[in-house]
Amino acid sequence: MLILQKQMHVSRIVLAGALLGLAGCGSGSQRMSSGNFSGTAATQSARATGTLVSGAEVASVTLSPAQLVGGAPTKITVNLTQPAPDGGIAVQLQSSDASVIATPATVRIPSGQTSTTVAAAISPVKAATTVAISALYRGTSAGTSLSVTPETTSPFTVAVHPASVTITAGQSGSVTVKTKVTTGYDHALELTVSNVPAGVSVFLTPTVIPAPGTGTSTAEITVLSSAAPGTYPMEVTASHAGTSRSAKLKLTVAAAPPPSSGPGATFQGCWHKQSGASYQGVMISVANPGTYPFDAVLYSGTTCNPNDWADEIGFGTPIGFGGFDWIFWFDAFANQTDMSAIWYVGSDASQCVNYAVAPDCS
Repeated sequence: MLILQKQMHVSRIVLAGALLGLAGCGSGSQRMSSGNFSGTAATQSARATGTLVSGAEVASVTLSPAQLVGGAPTKITVNLTQPAPDGGIAVQLQSSDASVIATPATVRIPSGQTSTTVAAAISPVKAATTVAISALYRGTSAGTSLSVTPETTSPFTVAVHPASVTITAGQSGSVTVKTKVTTGYDHALELTVSNVPAGVSVFLTPTVIPAPGTGTSTAEITVLSSAAPGTYPMEVTASHAGTSRSAKLKLTVAAAPPPSSGPGATFQGCWHKQSGASYQGVMISVANPGTYPFDAVLYSGTTCNPNDWADEIGFGTPIGFGGFDWIFWFDAFANQTDMSAIWYVGSDASQCVNYAVAPDCS
């Protein structure tokens, strides 16, 4: 008779598929009741060392989804009749057609858990196919079936260019939506956008691609300042009479830069007099002292016509503007009054200065 552990301690062991109750020595010992182990046999090692064998069995196998189009993934869940013992257990997985779905050889269910889930990729198929998925552990098994259908050919397609766009909060941008139909298709397609995040609006122009269905639409994306920074997957869908196709559009909302008051520059166009000549100039003062890029463009004529460019100074050179006024001037067109200029300090710009009527600099 095999005695396990200490006296007065009740033990049990599975032997050849049957549960045997073994009483410890001493008074007060009890006989253990048998349990359902579904014919699971103890190993020779367990019989020799007295290791207790788990009564966990495979209860079921489920798929999510169990019906899908080839190329899409599914999830396989293996369920046990009771929690896995210390150290967990490895359950064997089998697929009746590894060319359609190749399952891992085993899946591990951690100690104390009754199930585990793994992802599996499904290969495209040319015809409807059914594949059996089985789980086996210590002589117990369970299974289910997976139904895979071939991808149907759509009479039209939709694409977004670019498929990814980044817009700063408080600003806007746009992408182009293009649809294309196969030969013989002749229907108008309605365009919609889904999964639009809070603080974002998308306007399609047009919203309907007229028959036969090949065309282009512009999606104007406006991001409010309140929109939370992040990446958002949206979808643009073209549809007609229950048939639809979708394209991904990834929107990244960038955080708005902190507000800046800028230089607060004021400009007074004036004539700077030097060595008996007059030059097209400006007097500049700033409300917020600091270093800002400086630029100025001179035009022939009095209207600052971009086509009448005459000269440029500054070219974005950083200049420290303090608590006093600056006077700048062009020196290449002395005494020529039929001219105009625009002056720039940082993000501030003057209006067009007409030197035909400008005063002298004070």
